[in-house]
Amino acid sequence: MNKKYRKNIEKQKDIQEKIEELKLKQEMLKEEQVEMENTHVLKEYRSIDISIDDFLEMMRNYKKEEKQEKRKLQEMTHIKNHNNMEENHENQIEK
Repeated sequence: MNKKYRKNIEKQKDIQEKIEELKLKQEMLKEEQVEMENTHVLKEYRSIDISIDDFLEMMRNYKKEEKQEKRKLQEMTHIKNHNNMEENHENQIEK
């Protein structure tokens, strides 16, 4: 392999590591956000007159929506990563 090719591969690896690191940070921030939202919801709950069953139903719906959004985001990220990998591969082949 030539030097330029190896350097390209190394750069890709470095970028992938940074991406993983940023994903981890993003996940931590999302968890923190959820905790803050839950705290907010609890404060709001205390200020309104609602049955526990209704509140639990609201929380279940919220969690369901959250999971759906997370899946969509993961699918979009996966597709984007796949497309980027294919594009990188094509670019390497062209060189």
